[in-house]
Amino acid sequence: MEMSLLETLLRDISFFLKFSSSENINSEPVQKYYQGAEEILKVLKPIILNAIFDSEITSDEVLSKAFEELGVSVEELLQQFERWQPLSSKAYFVLQVESLISEIRNSCLDIFRVLKSSHQHLPYELSSASLELHLQKIKHVGYEQTPTVIKEAKRDQVGNFGPSSEILLRIAESLSLNSNMEILIEAVALEKLKENTAQAKKVAEVECIDQLIALITHMHHCLFLIKQSQTCSSVPIPLDFICPLSLELMTDPVIVASGQTYERAFIKKWFDLGLTVCPKTRQTLVHTSLIPNYTTKALIVNWCESNNVKLPDLVESTLNQVYPPCATKVKKLVEDLKSTSNNVKLPDLVESTLNQVYPPRATKVKKLVEDLKSTSNNVKLPDLVESTLNQVYPPCATKVKKLVEDLKSTSTYTQRVATAELRLLSKQNRDNRIIIANCGAISLLVDLLHSPDTKTQENAVTTLLNLSNIDNNKKAIVDANAIEPLIHVLQTGSPVAKENLAATLFSLSIFEINKARIGRSGAIRPLVDLLGNGTPRGKKDAAAALFNLSLFHENKAQIVQADAVRYLVKLLDPAAGMVDKAVAVLASLATTFEGRTAIGQEGGIPLLVEVVELGSARGKANATAALLQLCTNSSRFCIMVLQEGAVPPLVALSQSGTQRAKEKAQALLSYFQRHYRIF
Repeated sequence: MEMSLLETLLRDISFFLKFSSSENINSEPVQKYYQGAEEILKVLKPIILNAIFDSEITSDEVLSKAFEELGVSVEELLQQFERWQPLSSKAYFVLQVESLISEIRNSCLDIFRVLKSSHQHLPYELSSASLELHLQKIKHVGYEQTPTVIKEAKRDQVGNFGPSSEILLRIAESLSLNSNMEILIEAVALEKLKENTAQAKKVAEVECIDQLIALITHMHHCLFLIKQSQTCSSVPIPLDFICPLSLELMTDPVIVASGQTYERAFIKKWFDLGLTVCPKTRQTLVHTSLIPNYTTKALIVNWCESNNVKLPDLVESTLNQVYPPCATKVKKLVEDLKSTSNNVKLPDLVESTLNQVYPPRATKVKKLVEDLKSTSNNVKLPDLVESTLNQVYPPCATKVKKLVEDLKSTSTYTQRVATAELRLLSKQNRDNRIIIANCGAISLLVDLLHSPDTKTQENAVTTLLNLSNIDNNKKAIVDANAIEPLIHVLQTGSPVAKENLAATLFSLSIFEINKARIGRSGAIRPLVDLLGNGTPRGKKDAAAALFNLSLFHENKAQIVQADAVRYLVKLLDPAAGMVDKAVAVLASLATTFEGRTAIGQEGGIPLLVEVVELGSARGKANATAALLQLCTNSSRFCIMVLQEGAVPPLVALSQSGTQRAKEKAQALLSYFQRHYRIF
């Protein structure tokens, strides 16, 4: 057995075990599965480290094969947890992860059985009694078997009756889908996953995801029926009065950009989670402004009075449903503090927490604690505050300083491990990103962009991407002369490094001064190459970066000269899943002569007209803006647009599109009327 195999396995296990401090895995069911895998790997790690490395048993072929299979499974499991985000699909995650944990469990059992039956001399740690103990530990690790239940439900879904409510309830509990909002978040996550999977042309996976979407949709429908049956009123509540997120009678209805109405607290929570699609229509929203729906509110009040129905208490509803665990803790904290001393004045922090019901962050809680201590020496802090101080944000500055020192090492392995840990820490939360930057990591990470080690380079790029989410760090990265090394990675790096590099350039180019600097540094051509030949994610990140750069006029000609328009026109095909991003860049380039010429030559006009007719709200607005530039600057292009049948969709858009789309459509129709008298 090659020692490098065991070293790689040990490294992956070590990285995995460090996920325990990550905020990303604190939610269920992710934490449950992490703990199961952690329990198995904690049994295995010391055996490999202390016993097998120096043992003759490593030459055993059966054992080598078992370790090789285990290494593959652990690496895939590590990738699954690295990719997990709070808005990822729980169902898909569980199907992938539980299968991998089962494989790891079986591989470990095989390894221990081989060791136990071996006739070779084994170290003391691998005695027969010790191995039996390890075998039993792994056998007794909890096993959910949720995928089996999901597969049964998918089979039932194909039949006439669908899965039973008991099965659906069991799946919902296993996936921690505890409310209608969480079910809808899962549905949105699955649809996004399906889009990405379809782009990668993974037909079997797309079919599986379709079945999961159907299952979650059925779960949502069943929950709605259960909610209706549980209503206290003998009079059915009109559907228009029920919030699609809470499934409760609305008390403060508001309208979103799609025209749908929701309870304010619930749709605000939806937006605060980072979701920008309408929960009901799944349409991408052009903005997240909330407009009070006074008409619906008046109708609800009138209906309640006519039917002797009491409106639900808005505060109770929000506390109990939007943030149930936090609400209970916050209420208890406030009551404890009030009962302890009549002189205690709650600072604005608590008022803010009560009003918005967000979990308190450690820095804010510390300030609260100091305020309370200075007010009354008799105040006894409840367990919640102590727990928050000790657990929410454990100090990591010392650890970061050590990792930053390791970046200076001449050992490739040490640099790889240090960059990997900084990558993980920088992904976890804003506080870590500030600490990493303040410890002087940025300039060292920039130097490592030239590392010959692919993994170190990937880790350095990704860490810089995470750090760039903070504005002060954006400036620090550019001041560290990072642009040229970043371009080097964009030209020579791995696919993952290129993806994250493009996302980093997008982040940095938000600042106007950086748009010019990045454009002049030679970044545009490799970004265009990534747009044309990269992975689906790489293409999206490249398009986003090119859009930002195109907002600086000097960069537009460079983008056109690099042949970007050819790729952008191809990406107007809905199958590519990038219509909105591509048409946004084209609309920006259409403000130049070179851009308009290239769009015409590459056959972009028919596709732009198609977007006006069939695209999203944002796509329609940008496509119309591009056509307006094409038509008002070239009679030849104008005739082509008219021949493509643009007038009917433009008329429809001028009446029902977004404000920007209406203005552009009306301007273009007016131009047609003045110059071609088409009406």
